[in-house]
Amino acid sequence: MSSALSSALAAELPAILLWLAVTLAIWRICLWLAQRVRVSSLRNPLVFGIIILCVLLPSAGVRAEDYLRAVRPLTFPVSLATVALALPLWQQRALIRANAGPMLLSALASTVAGIGSAVAIGWALGLEPPHLASMAPRMTTLAVALPLSASTGGWASLTMLCVMANGIGGAFISSAVWKYLAPQSGPEERAFALGLTSHAMGIARTLALNPECISLASCGMLLSALVTVVLYGLADVVFAMF
Repeated sequence: MSSALSSALAAELPAILLWLAVTLAIWRICLWLAQRVRVSSLRNPLVFGIIILCVLLPSAGVRAEDYLRAVRPLTFPVSLATVALALPLWQQRALIRANAGPMLLSALASTVAGIGSAVAIGWALGLEPPHLASMAPRMTTLAVALPLSASTGGWASLTMLCVMANGIGGAFISSAVWKYLAPQSGPEERAFALGLTSHAMGIARTLALNPECISLASCGMLLSALVTVVLYGLADVVFAMF
């Protein structure tokens, strides 16, 4: 058993080391690019990193699942960082408790609109059920979207693309939305909305604009994930009954 495991690890080690090195190199390049961009919405290395990987992986013939497995040493700390988001939530617990009702209603409306619009657009385009299942959880963080997509017959690679596109798009258009549709909104409302609709990209955008409101962006992302999971669970119950 141990020899088989060692053989499998030895076979995958070159790919793991290669993609770890490539990912770190891309990150350094993206940091350099982000510092030289004048458009504030694009001053985020994640934007460039996602675009580069979306071009590089298909060109190299590498599946998204294989890439994620290779860079797991880098993605595992992200799970720990997600848990650490509870700290700013605790520090702002009084503000969050005072606005719990509107926050929950906003999260519910946003999640239903996000899932519903993705399914409606896909259905109007004549896409197959696996495509719809892959697109539906696009508004929640990748750690939640991937298992939900898999549980409904979706494809991990398409789900990753939809989640990334949603995050980039939300962060990119946020300034225009505030300017033309919500000019009276404060930094707290904007931070919460960014986390709710653009998950990690929204948090990164908030960190660049209003770092003191990072807890509200974190709350938005976590509420989006929670409501999405609950809605999927309710859908499973309803389908099981009929």
